[in-house]
Amino acid sequence: MSIINLIRTSLYSIKSHKLRVFLTMIGIIIGISSVVTILSIGSGLKAEVNKSMVDTSANKMNVTFQADNIETDTSLMEPFSKSDTYYLKDIEGVEKVEAAQGMAGFSFTSGQISYFNKNSMVMLDSYEGKNLNIKYGRNFNKDESSKKQVVLDFQTAKSFFDSPEKALGHGVSINGDNYEVIGVSAEAGMFSLTGSSTYVSKKTIDDMNNGETISSLDIYIKPGMDRNKVFEKVNKELNQNHPNLQGKYVLHDPEAITKALEKVIGGITAFIAFVSGISLFVGGIGVMNIMYVSVSERKREIGIRRAIGAKPKSILLQFLFESIMVTGIGGIIGILFGFLFGKIAGHFLPFPPVMTAGSFIGATITSVIVGIIFGIIPAVNASKMDPIKAIYM
Repeated sequence: MSIINLIRTSLYSIKSHKLRVFLTMIGIIIGISSVVTILSIGSGLKAEVNKSMVDTSANKMNVTFQADNIETDTSLMEPFSKSDTYYLKDIEGVEKVEAAQGMAGFSFTSGQISYFNKNSMVMLDSYEGKNLNIKYGRNFNKDESSKKQVVLDFQTAKSFFDSPEKALGHGVSINGDNYEVIGVSAEAGMFSLTGSSTYVSKKTIDDMNNGETISSLDIYIKPGMDRNKVFEKVNKELNQNHPNLQGKYVLHDPEAITKALEKVIGGITAFIAFVSGISLFVGGIGVMNIMYVSVSERKREIGIRRAIGAKPKSILLQFLFESIMVTGIGGIIGILFGFLFGKIAGHFLPFPPVMTAGSFIGATITSVIVGIIFGIIPAVNASKMDPIKAIYM
């Protein structure tokens, strides 16, 4: 039997029992739509993590010092100095070096910001070398590094001025000095590794950190350079500049953190999708049941076809193709519902779900595989029927 005849026969059989077939499809529709929705949410979560890392400078690596004795106070060892920032700039592949204070891998300067009777502690960061996501106002200009200007984070602007847009043009006090608000950044992503930062000039940060112990170095890599090779040269230079330290310099790579988070998110998404896909098994049982009923109802048809020369393989393909058609149509409907549910979920999540072609193709293939697995046994039974018994039973 040709493919065209198989399609015609399958569609005729489905049309003859519309309600029964639709009820059988429900399990497939639920399973496929659930998997597609969850995969789209997982893809959206990965995209949000990547976006957060880009916002915090993807070309940056942080170098800290790890003492051999974990109880040693590294602030007394002085593993970094101001001169390191000048020497390391000459290394091939290094674009810029900044001294940093804060936790390993997360450099920041804290400050107290005030507006009349309102006060808040904020994380201050330099705008230089970063792609700021400005929600209101404007970004810094290159010739304004010496001016007392600030781009407030969204939450601070909202708490001080009710409407963040109203902060523009006002003056706020940071650690006792007055700064003009020229912009307000967009809300930080839910999975931002640095949280919300208020941005000022590098000179302001240096003045605030003057005299404080350098806990790490932020090293900006030129595009296309190998991070590990650059770190080898940086490590060698630091060891030469600080030869008597008992310990080692450690690289904290934001890109590696991103990949680790993506791996965790991917694993969680796959597990939840697998659990949701259990309904596919239930739907598959329903398909097997309906195919057994169909074989039982069409015994006379099977017997007549065998009697006039139809081969067992032709009978097998006919019923197997009907099973695939049922799950395939159910899968397509499930994909459409999954797309719709993903769009709806995006209104309640802090990030938009991402619909990928891979999810749709995978869902389609899965629905076809379910049709093959659960339709093969009834199809085999139909192909093995004795023509005489099938006609007269």
